[in-house]
Amino acid sequence: MKLKSKLSVQQHYLISGALLLITACSNQQEVALQPINKNTGNAILPGTQATETPDKVIGSFQQYQNALKAAKNGDDVLPAQFLAQQPASAMSNSIRNIWLQQLGKRGKWQVFSQQYALLDKNFREQETRCYAALAGIDNDSDLLASLSMETGNLPQGCNRWLEQAATRQQISAQNGWRRVRYLLALNQVSNARNLAQALGSPLPDSLGSRTGGSQGAQEALLYQVINKENRGKDSAAATLQQISASLTTEQTGFGWAQLGLAQAYNLNAAKALNYFDRADSAQMSNEMWEWYARSALRLQQWQKLSNIIRSMPQALQQQVTWQYWLARSYRALGQNSQAQEIFEQTAQRGRNFYSLLATEALGRKANTQSTVAKSSQQAQSKIAADGNIHRAITLFKAAQSENNWPMRRQAQQEWRYATRNYNDDTQIAAATLAENTGFYEMSIYSADKADGQLNYELRYPAPFRELTVPYAQQAGIDSAWVYGLIRQESRFMIGARSSVGATGLMQVMPATARDIAKRLGMDSSELYTMRGNIRMGTWYMSNVRNQFADEVLATAGYNAGPGRARRWQANIPLEGAIYAETIPFDETRTYVKNVMANATYYANLFGEPRTTLTERMGTVPAR
Repeated sequence: MKLKSKLSVQQHYLISGALLLITACSNQQEVALQPINKNTGNAILPGTQATETPDKVIGSFQQYQNALKAAKNGDDVLPAQFLAQQPASAMSNSIRNIWLQQLGKRGKWQVFSQQYALLDKNFREQETRCYAALAGIDNDSDLLASLSMETGNLPQGCNRWLEQAATRQQISAQNGWRRVRYLLALNQVSNARNLAQALGSPLPDSLGSRTGGSQGAQEALLYQVINKENRGKDSAAATLQQISASLTTEQTGFGWAQLGLAQAYNLNAAKALNYFDRADSAQMSNEMWEWYARSALRLQQWQKLSNIIRSMPQALQQQVTWQYWLARSYRALGQNSQAQEIFEQTAQRGRNFYSLLATEALGRKANTQSTVAKSSQQAQSKIAADGNIHRAITLFKAAQSENNWPMRRQAQQEWRYATRNYNDDTQIAAATLAENTGFYEMSIYSADKADGQLNYELRYPAPFRELTVPYAQQAGIDSAWVYGLIRQESRFMIGARSSVGATGLMQVMPATARDIAKRLGMDSSELYTMRGNIRMGTWYMSNVRNQFADEVLATAGYNAGPGRARRWQANIPLEGAIYAETIPFDETRTYVKNVMANATYYANLFGEPRTTLTERMGTVPAR
C-alpha cells in the first residue's frame, strides 16, 4: 500500500476512527534448537577497517549527501572526489551505483567501465548490471533470462537492454511478447511500444481497436480487456469472449488471468476461480498464482487449493506460505500422513507466521528458550573496533541527538554493510552491542541473522516496559500484542517519523493524536514524547479492538483503517489465518501476520496465558 493512500485513510480516521501506520519489514527465520552456549567471543571476527573520528564520520555523511545529489543530476566531479577520499562503505557503494547508472544513461562508457570494475560485484544493483550488459562490458545471460520473464516494472537501463536483446533475438519471442502484455496491463505503454518494435511487430497507434492481424495488432486489441480501467468491469469477460477469435491461445489465456486477478483482489473468489481456470498457466505471474490459491482458500475449497499449489512454479510452491496451506489441504482431505510430513518440514523454517502455525498443528508450542547468551563486554569491544560498525554507531548517535532521519537511515545501511559477512558469534555480539547502544532496530536485525544461535531477548526486545505495560493494562489490552505491534511498526526507534508524518514508537499520525488527546484530556504535543506516544497508541489499539471485538481485525484496522478491515470480512465467520492470507493489500497482509506472530513470542516470553498463535488468530466474525 502506497504511503499516499495511507495518508488518505488517516484523514478518514477523523470520521470513522481509522489509524494508519508505517510498517517495518520483519525477517524471521528459525533453526533447530541447540544447547545454550556461553558466548566467549573466540570466534569474533576482528575489525576490518580503522575507526575514524566522529567529526570525520559526520563530515563524510555531509559530503555523501552532496555527492549523491550531484550524481543524480549528472555531475561527475563530486562523485569522483567523494569516492577517491572514502573507504569502502555503504555510502561509497550507493554513490558508485547511482553514478554508474547516470553514466550509463548518458553513454559515457569509458568512465563507466573504470568505475564498474571498482564496484564489488555483490553490491552491483540491477540497473547498474543492465547498463554494463548494454555496453558489452558484462555478459550476464542469467540476468537477461530473468528479466525476459519479469512481469513488473523495470528500471530504464534494464528496459533498454531487453529491447536491444529482443532486436538481436537474444530472448525468445514468446517471452518478449508475454512481457509486452504485462507492460500494457501496467499501463507502461511507451515501454510496451519500444519492446514490440524491437520484436518486429509495432503496436498500432490506437490501442484496443481492430487494425489488422499482426502480432502487435493482436496485443493492442487485447489491451481493451487487460487495461486497468476495464479489467475489473462486469463486461470484461464478455468482451474477451467476443474478441478471442482474433487472438492467440496465449493472448486469450493471459486475458483470463488478468480478469481473475482483478476479481481476486476484490475478493470475488468464485468469479476469480472461474476466470483463473480458463487462463493459460504459462502466462501467469507468481502474483496470479498466489491469488488463484487465495481464492480457493477463501472459499475453503481444499481439493482445489491442493491442485493449485501443486501446479505452481516450483520455487513459489516451496515457499513456506504455500507449503503450510498444502499441508492444511491434505489434512482437510484426510491425507494425514502427507500433512504431517509437510507440517514437520514447515515448522523448521523459521519463526515466521506459518512455521509457528505448523508447529502448533503438530501439537507443539513456540520455544523461546535461548541457545546462546548475550555476548560479553570483551566480544562487544571487538565488534566496536570495526571501523564500519563504529561509523554506523557514530551516525546513529548523531542522528538521535539531531533528530536527523536521513542520517539514521544511513546508519542502518552502514550497519548492514558492516555485518554482511559476520558469523553467528559475531552477529550475536553485534546485536548485544546495538541493544546496549539503544540501536534497537539493528540489534533485532543482527540477532535475526544469527541463524545457528538463538537469543530471544535480542530477537524480541521489550524496552520501555515501565511505560508500556501500565498503559496496556489501563487500555485493557495485553502487553504482548502491544510489543508485537511496536516491533513491527517502529522497531523501537524513539521518535521515528514516517514520510507522511506518523510519529513515535507506535507511529501515530498528528491528526489522530489531536483527536485522541481531546478524548483523553491530553495535550496533542504529547505525541512527541515517549510517554504520550505509548499512551495514545495503546488507547487506539483498545479502541479499534473494541469496535471489532477481534484482535486480528483490529490489527488490520490499525494498519489500513477499520473501513477496509470490515470490507475484507466474509459473509460467514472465517478462520483468522484465512482472513489474514486473503487481505488484498500486500503491506497489511504481511503486517497482520508479523504482528500476530510477534505477539505470540512476546506472550511466551512474558508468561502471558495466550501463548499460541492459533488461539490468537481465532475466527474472524462475519461481516
